[in-house]
Amino acid sequence: MKKAIVALLITLLCTPAFAQKAEEQIVWKKGGQLPAVAGKANPGVAGAFVGVDNGVLIVAGGANFPDKLPWEGGKKAFNRDIFVFRKAGDSLQSVPVSTQLPQAVAYGASVSTPEGLVCAGGENEGGALKSVFRLNWNAEQGTIDVQSLPDLPRPVSNALLATANGRLYLAGGESNGQTVADFLMLDLNNLAAGWQKLPDLPLAVSHAVGGIQSNGDGESFFIFGGRSRNATGPSTFHTEGFAYDIKKHHWQPRQPLPGAGLSAGTGLAVGSTYILVVSGDDGSTFRQVEEVSRQLAASPDSDTLLAQRSRLLNGHPGFGRGVLFYNTITDRWTHLGDFPGAGQVTTTAVRWGNEIYLPSGEIKAGVRTPEIWQGTLLQKTYFAWLDYGVLVMYFLLMIFIGWWTSRHQHSTDDFFRGGEKIPGWATGLSIFGAKLSAITFIGIPAKTYAKDWTYFFLLMTIVMVMPFVIKYFIPFYRRINATSAYEYLEKRFNYTTRFLGAVLYILLQLGRMGIVLLLPSIALSVVTGIDVVTGIVIMSVVSIFYTVLGGIEAVIWTEVVQVIILLGGAILTLVLIPFLLEGDWQSHYQTLKNYDKLTVFDFSFDWQSSTFWVVIIGGFSLNLIQYGADQTVVQRYLTTKDQKTAEDSLRLGAWLTVPSTIIFFAIGTLLYLYYQQQPGMVNIALDSQDTIYPWFIVNELPVGIAGLVITAIFAAAMGALNGSVNCVATVFTNDLFRPFAPNLSEKTYLRTARWVTFLVGVFGMVVALLMAQMKAYSLWDQFNVILGLFTGSIGGVFMLGIFTTRANGTGVVAGLILSTVFQYWISQYTTLNLLMYAFTGLVSSLLFGYIFSLVFGAPRKSLAGLTIHEV
Repeated sequence: MKKAIVALLITLLCTPAFAQKAEEQIVWKKGGQLPAVAGKANPGVAGAFVGVDNGVLIVAGGANFPDKLPWEGGKKAFNRDIFVFRKAGDSLQSVPVSTQLPQAVAYGASVSTPEGLVCAGGENEGGALKSVFRLNWNAEQGTIDVQSLPDLPRPVSNALLATANGRLYLAGGESNGQTVADFLMLDLNNLAAGWQKLPDLPLAVSHAVGGIQSNGDGESFFIFGGRSRNATGPSTFHTEGFAYDIKKHHWQPRQPLPGAGLSAGTGLAVGSTYILVVSGDDGSTFRQVEEVSRQLAASPDSDTLLAQRSRLLNGHPGFGRGVLFYNTITDRWTHLGDFPGAGQVTTTAVRWGNEIYLPSGEIKAGVRTPEIWQGTLLQKTYFAWLDYGVLVMYFLLMIFIGWWTSRHQHSTDDFFRGGEKIPGWATGLSIFGAKLSAITFIGIPAKTYAKDWTYFFLLMTIVMVMPFVIKYFIPFYRRINATSAYEYLEKRFNYTTRFLGAVLYILLQLGRMGIVLLLPSIALSVVTGIDVVTGIVIMSVVSIFYTVLGGIEAVIWTEVVQVIILLGGAILTLVLIPFLLEGDWQSHYQTLKNYDKLTVFDFSFDWQSSTFWVVIIGGFSLNLIQYGADQTVVQRYLTTKDQKTAEDSLRLGAWLTVPSTIIFFAIGTLLYLYYQQQPGMVNIALDSQDTIYPWFIVNELPVGIAGLVITAIFAAAMGALNGSVNCVATVFTNDLFRPFAPNLSEKTYLRTARWVTFLVGVFGMVVALLMAQMKAYSLWDQFNVILGLFTGSIGGVFMLGIFTTRANGTGVVAGLILSTVFQYWISQYTTLNLLMYAFTGLVSSLLFGYIFSLVFGAPRKSLAGLTIHEV
């Protein structure tokens, strides 16, 4: 009986409240058609250049048979016509254009770039072409501007063209009757260098599909299928897939296309890690026609062969209508259903807003269509009223805590240090929660899902730095009875050093607040229906309210609640995912091993990647600075009754990192296994890799439980926000305002602190709203860039103060300025891994500050109690 009850509970818990069918992810409809030309109905074209520029869709060139089918004596016509369309409601409207292409051309490659539609190669009556040009829509003149770009090294048609980071990549194609394996790159910012040859494709292929998409750790050029000419027989139709890692400069095989082969289909990179493929030719009729044509070349007057060829072509069944998508992370293909119209080949799909457009193309041998199909990517939300109820209850609890703690706020000491009466265990949870933001809750599972465990020891370095902080940092802050970490800098050096340290900290936190608000808002908007702006505003308003009222005491007690919710939600997810997996753990382990998903140690000396040495050195430097000199943490050391309690609180916060890190990395690995087994359950409309965990939550967890875990994400974001807001107010009031107005009443300082808290919170909200207009590959990476660049140098200043006696204020300030310049140079002109920024900032600040201090002479003030040598 007990077993039955347990089984029933597991079934209920592991039965998703919602299940999205793969074929429901795109809705297709006819969006328009090519207009008539010279008073005659447009028969459509194959092999046109297609793209989007300046708010219009451009379809240029192409070829067709306007009079008769080719086997009936019709002649292929190559076109120079350019068609332009603008959106009119939910359909397309043709726009008159007075420009034509420089020459008739079809079967070239094209791709949309921010600077215009780039067209490369192609062919016409004279054969293959090597010309490359860019088309721009001039709305005022109603014309298309044509700009020449460097020619290809040799003529080529039916190649694959893609773009990323201002560069064009062209692969394969046909040249002079042969299939080629060329892989070329053109830097649009350095046209004088021309097309550069990259490592050849693993096989010669034309008419392939693919594009440039994230591989989880960077961008890769993906190519699948296509066909190759054979001198002695019919063409070979391919299923093989390959990816060229743009950062590592090498090709690797990928999961092949399902089926017997695919040629001339339409491929398009969509979402954050997906490639969509629509239609294609499986070669069944094509190869038969090729064989008959080869026999006709030897017997051109054979009526039997001529009739056989006509029967094959007249009875052409059309092309495949399957719609597939490929997940570049899990290396799996999924069938999204069938295209509702006739399969269109030798055309180019383009993404325009939330729609995909397939203009014209070939639908049977020799037959084109003028129709333009439009596919809308669905972004359904699956958040029930019960889930919203859980979220609202959480917000009300946070507001209550703010009101409850506000009753004890009578001075800045209460507001900034909680009257030094916060229990050590609560402070420890707060220290843990202060660094456990939504960046961790969402970013780490997403990073592990996409990559591996090489970032694991980044968080383990928190435990490594703990003994140093307890021995060398906390005693100084407690001894001088500080309110902010930067008070120590004035006592050790001078006010200028304190001022610069405070300003750098404030700048860091203002940027950080934008990121910790933006990340969950983006992720949650996709799955809850709460748009990004609303999410940012709601979290900001609630956080500002209770932080203004209750100060650091409200921050700490809300973070205690937030940590409990956050870890509870994560543990719940970790327990439930295994019940959704198929197969045993041995097979799961083998899968993870085959795809290198369990890699923890990479001992190569590559300072551009997240190797073990980069993670350890960079992570140790970063966390030594954060836990030793970051006001966000230091302020919590000062809320306890004595030094020992502060040290115990740090130990608790640091050791909690170990199980939480394992939990979050394990979630990412399990998500990888799940979506490899269930590839159709990922929404191709997800434009951010960081949304994968929230998407799983609302699609696979039951109503109510999903609300609880989503609430944990809100909690993580708000916990990071309110801590930053309060600490910035602390630094501003004590390090910038009070020194210039030292004789005001305590009531005035408290009122100032509350106003600064309010204004800082509003500013952080505005920063997040502005950042919402930007797109980042991985917000966790952006977060670490900011931390490394801004905190490394100031960390070196604290190290100079604590560990040296020769450092002086003038030398330290000069070193800090030079270190900041050096950090900027590192970020702009080197490819050093972002995790190393904290280390380079720390070392450069130490080195430059010490050298300048030697130049300016020994300090003239007493250092008693201010260095480890004078304690």
